[in-house]
Amino acid sequence: METSFFAKLKPNKLKKILLLVSSAYQAYSSLKRDLPDFLRQAKSDPSSTRRILVASTGCFDAKSEAIYAGALGSAGFTPYIIAHWDPFVAKIFSLFAIRDVHFYNSYYRRFPLRKYVKRTKSALKEVAPDTMLNFVEKGICVGKYAASSFMRITRQSNLNLGNPKMRSLFAECLCRSFRAADIANAIIDELKPTLLFVNDRGYTPEGQLFDACLNRGVDIIQRCGSHKGGFEILKRYRDSSMSQIHHHSLSDESWDFLRKIPWNEACWQQLFEEVKNTYISGEWFSEVGTQFNKKIYSKEELCRKLGLSPDKKTAVVFPHIFWDATFFWGKDLFNDYYDWFVNVLKVAKENTNLNWVIKIHPANIVKARRDNYRGQHKELTAVYEVLGELPSHIKVIEPETDINTFSLFSITDYCLTVRGTIGIEAAMLGITTLTAGTGRYDGLGFTHDFQDRQSYLDCLKNLEKLPAMNPQEIELARRFAYGIFILRPIHLDILEHGYEQDERATMRFKLLFSTQPEYENSQFVKKFREFVLSDKEDFLDLERIPDNKALCVE
Repeated sequence: METSFFAKLKPNKLKKILLLVSSAYQAYSSLKRDLPDFLRQAKSDPSSTRRILVASTGCFDAKSEAIYAGALGSAGFTPYIIAHWDPFVAKIFSLFAIRDVHFYNSYYRRFPLRKYVKRTKSALKEVAPDTMLNFVEKGICVGKYAASSFMRITRQSNLNLGNPKMRSLFAECLCRSFRAADIANAIIDELKPTLLFVNDRGYTPEGQLFDACLNRGVDIIQRCGSHKGGFEILKRYRDSSMSQIHHHSLSDESWDFLRKIPWNEACWQQLFEEVKNTYISGEWFSEVGTQFNKKIYSKEELCRKLGLSPDKKTAVVFPHIFWDATFFWGKDLFNDYYDWFVNVLKVAKENTNLNWVIKIHPANIVKARRDNYRGQHKELTAVYEVLGELPSHIKVIEPETDINTFSLFSITDYCLTVRGTIGIEAAMLGITTLTAGTGRYDGLGFTHDFQDRQSYLDCLKNLEKLPAMNPQEIELARRFAYGIFILRPIHLDILEHGYEQDERATMRFKLLFSTQPEYENSQFVKKFREFVLSDKEDFLDLERIPDNKALCVE
């Protein structure tokens, strides 16, 4: 008797598939029950030249994507969906009267992997691993997307291909990256989008579709989570020169506006309370559970808990998750996040004039549980590989700690990150912040940035001598933070869209409207449409500025 497909699966793999199918069914059945009839009956014009292509995350968040796409219906946009196949994604979109759903999988027969084997072998011979991120073919960063997919799958600390098994797996990722590039162009040829709407564009095949659209003059709007549930960030990308710009950044136009607005105590208090309260409530980037079940400690309590020397300044190092796709936004001083981190550790070991605190990223917990990963966090592994037994002047805070990150600002004199969000909060609080990469908030006058790795490392050797921020730098940092945390988020006021404080940060989704007027007149729908139809790079909610009526905004 032939063994069934499911019988061949490993228990963990089968469990994951069943969990995905179960969650997809629940998402579909609850929507089928609760969705207002007017959304089911929406009509679009297939002959319209305004076509929005939604690169869907599948059942995970198809319902939110359908809300966004539907909001553009009366603006003349016809929605098309491209997704990875799963048994309910097309059904979910059909509930919103969106029936033009396409699957990457349907292109695989036309673009078989074997077609790209020769090209992959040639690329692996010609391109060294340390330059693979810069490997571009026909305007698409095939090397970068292969690397991000490979590192996500393997959770490797860097692109080390010395192991034959790892090299073989990367070859497969590169092969798929080549194929995805061709599929992306085929999708554009056939669906002819005028706008791409995408969430996570860091991996294959969404990354290739992102690049292909930019190359061919298709505008892109990327949505991503804000610093708290119920709000999201929207950014428009117009050409390939913008490819490496982080979505949580400010355009030149936005930054110029923020530098000119009247700045007063009311704005600062609005910003400070927003950040502080979001940390305390546990909502701070709750999408990945960064502050779940954490406690605020006073400066004195924290110094005792960590055993810090009271007569020394304190530098806190915030390593990025090594395998996270954020490594390709901008240009780095070091080869990758791992290379940066181990070099910082080596200097920290020698510089005993400071307390050094290593804060391992708290999002490791939720990401590991979502991926059913049970190994040690790679950043933690790197600490002990480099340092062995911890020197007395270096302390490590693991992701499982009960310390709320907001507590650390009271003890921090120097904040070290490549380009993490933490640098924005630290600088706005007057903490000297050092970057080691571009693409987000470097070069704006409130961080210490470097031209090369040697000057960066030389600075760390005498970090305690680096002066504190001056008032002008602090104000610039606060203006930037105000733009990111107050003005850039759009409020999804027609949805309860957040995350439970559980081990997987389970998404909450509930419709808060039942009639078409409630939907059409919501601030979210109005502001989203207005943004899409504008030529703005960043969505900014100017109504959140105190006394904004007094502003003269062109």
